[in-house]
Amino acid sequence: MTKTIKDTKAYSLLLSRNSSFLDKVIKIYDYAVNFLPKINRVFSNYTGHDILHSLNVADYMYDLCDYPDQLSDLELVVMLYSALLHDIGMVVSEQEIDYIKKEQGDITERKYSLVLQKYRDETVALQECIRPIHGMRSYNHIMKMDNECFIVPGYTNISFKDDVAKICAAHNENFEWITSNLSLDQMKGNWTLNSQYIALLLRIADYLDIDEERAPLYLYQYLSPKDYGDLEWKQHFVIENKDKIAVNPKTGRKNIEFYGESSNPSIHRKLLKYFDSINDELKRAVDYSETFRDKRYLLSISTMVHNKIRTKGFNFSDFKLSLDYKAVTSLLMGENIYGDKKYGLRELIQNSIDACMVMQEEANNKDEFKYSPYQPFINIILDQDRKQVIIFDNGRGMSVDILKKYFLNVGVSYYVSDDYLFKGNKYTPIGNYGIGFLACFMLSDKVNVITKYYGENRANKIEFEKSSEYICLTYEDVPRSQGTEIILDYDQFISVFGNSQDNVEVFIKKNFIDCQIPISLISSKDGKTTPKVIELQQFGSIYPESIRLDKYFDGIQVALNFNYKGITYWKNFSDIYADESFIYHEARNEILPEQDVSSPVLLKEYIKDGTIKFLRLPIIASSEEDDFEKAYDVLEDFDAALGKINYENANIIAANTALYNDSVLIDNGYDRIVGNYTLSDFRRQVGHSSNAPTYTFLEEKKVIHGTGDKILPYNTDIGFKGMYWFNYTDFIYIKNVLISGARIKIPFLVEGIELKGLVVNVTNKKIIPNVSRNNISEQQGKELSYAIGKAMHMWIYENGNLDIEEKELLKKFIFTCYPEDNSLLKK
Repeated sequence: MTKTIKDTKAYSLLLSRNSSFLDKVIKIYDYAVNFLPKINRVFSNYTGHDILHSLNVADYMYDLCDYPDQLSDLELVVMLYSALLHDIGMVVSEQEIDYIKKEQGDITERKYSLVLQKYRDETVALQECIRPIHGMRSYNHIMKMDNECFIVPGYTNISFKDDVAKICAAHNENFEWITSNLSLDQMKGNWTLNSQYIALLLRIADYLDIDEERAPLYLYQYLSPKDYGDLEWKQHFVIENKDKIAVNPKTGRKNIEFYGESSNPSIHRKLLKYFDSINDELKRAVDYSETFRDKRYLLSISTMVHNKIRTKGFNFSDFKLSLDYKAVTSLLMGENIYGDKKYGLRELIQNSIDACMVMQEEANNKDEFKYSPYQPFINIILDQDRKQVIIFDNGRGMSVDILKKYFLNVGVSYYVSDDYLFKGNKYTPIGNYGIGFLACFMLSDKVNVITKYYGENRANKIEFEKSSEYICLTYEDVPRSQGTEIILDYDQFISVFGNSQDNVEVFIKKNFIDCQIPISLISSKDGKTTPKVIELQQFGSIYPESIRLDKYFDGIQVALNFNYKGITYWKNFSDIYADESFIYHEARNEILPEQDVSSPVLLKEYIKDGTIKFLRLPIIASSEEDDFEKAYDVLEDFDAALGKINYENANIIAANTALYNDSVLIDNGYDRIVGNYTLSDFRRQVGHSSNAPTYTFLEEKKVIHGTGDKILPYNTDIGFKGMYWFNYTDFIYIKNVLISGARIKIPFLVEGIELKGLVVNVTNKKIIPNVSRNNISEQQGKELSYAIGKAMHMWIYENGNLDIEEKELLKKFIFTCYPEDNSLLKK
């Protein structure tokens, strides 16, 4: 026999009372019977959300009540209405589907194209656009329904439509939404109504309707749901008991019990997670019900599910992976990640920049900012009078839902979640790891956060202490618009900066470049306030003489300071700088000065595997011999001793590079330099000191050659260094924030280019800093270096005033050394 509304316990109680609401209930039931099957248009592979599910939920709500007979007729009716209509927002019309796919209107905040890109399935993409908001869609649907069924009998203007609509919305919102939006004590005509209580019942009852009846096996086999849907259906097959609410005969207390048998560990894990969700919901609901003044609204039910599922073929222990709050957070908020406590301020300013940038993008699409544009700001307030430091922005702010799901959930970032990414915002925030806020504990042991989400009427206030995982959440009415304040202890904060407010400004200037959001330092002492806008460097002002390579990149600014006019194109051996250039003649076992050779030696004839190899030897004159020997005796290093005298260099090239005696100290007259050519021969021919040794340095140069006589030498892995080894002249920013440990090495650089300085500002999402935000991954560093190297040589090719042969060689160099399409470069 098919179950109907008349078979529900709440309806039976209304019938026994001969309630004047009965006709209205039947009309709503008929409406739901006709409308709910349309859920299958988009959610066909979901477990049942049909009329049977609604009727089951109605009975579970009734069974959860301790005193159902003491509920008013109106409360029983609202219970039935909310059970029947809570999922009606999952119904999607053909026109709505069309609008969603075309991303028209405001049906959903999620961009269909982005959701489709992730799931690669049109049906799943539609579901993921609707599912997160189906509760609010139910609210909107109900508010458009005929008023007649929501008018209290005997009255013409007393309606409970808004109450039903909000209860249905609440089942898909965070728990705090109930207390913020639903009424506690109401009188509708002659009937009481506690909407919050009904909402608690609906949320729990919706969890309990899980068994094979809701997911019949024949339907599962027909639909063959994939991935998430598959596991959702299969977990239903595990549950064997229809009635989940039992009464303990000893205590009279209600329990929620699940019986069944599980043979799949993956499904069992999912089921255990499901039970954890129910436990969390039960605890919240029971605790909150204790605040109701009337005993009839008390929920006297155990807050732990009684799991009586038998496992077959495997065992699950009672152990669970757990994390120690103090141990983990001390790792995440300590100097072992960031290296310096001062970086806590950088993290907070980064968060403010993200919030302001997101707000700026949203404001561009809102009418209220049409004539009064949004003006972002970030203030660092150093209030000595109140012993507070406040980082204050007027960014997007945070809702309770964002606070709960992301801000208070360490390691979970809102900006990498579907809730943010599917909105289609063009701005890609800096934050990725969900731990940046913890860095503020390097600055203060106590932290307060006051945040007001755009579009909401009140602010959320959270109080933290470094030593405890427990937080205090309250609400405040604040007159200002959206934004966030982070409040720290002044003495602890300023001690990190050497008790100097000037050091705070210096730190900000060092770590940020201008992003069009003014950052102000406001000092308050003895009742006097002194504001100062920090003048951050402009991107192009760091190296004013630099060449901009932005046009080659996708979302990356590149300013490169370099000298390209000294590019070296070699033709003859003497083009390689040396005081003397010699050609080794193997048959005659002698080195010949290049100028004495009958015809100039073309270097292209000595290229093997794209490389030219030759020897470089220092020539020490007799007049420098004594000074060299003294320096060599003391320093015991050939290069260091050379640095103390005046000497010349000789280059020697041979057709057979195997003849080189390379990279060795030669101090005996019979020691070979190349072939059978010895040090004694070298001394006699070039005037090298008769007693001083020499050293053969093997030089290898990568070169590019074409059909002409010129060749183009190049070097590999050249970085940006200053006067000293510890000075770097490259500055890498991501979203205007300095990534201090990131270094660029040009993988291939033509000979003669002098690299002076580099500034990079990454604004796209392709490069993400590491968790400390002091560096990027090795792979990303290589990709960025490759892209900069290729762009620089492309610029020289286009602007270098090269002759035809030189230009062809440079073009061949680019094709040879930079053949790949880099994802950071424009196509």
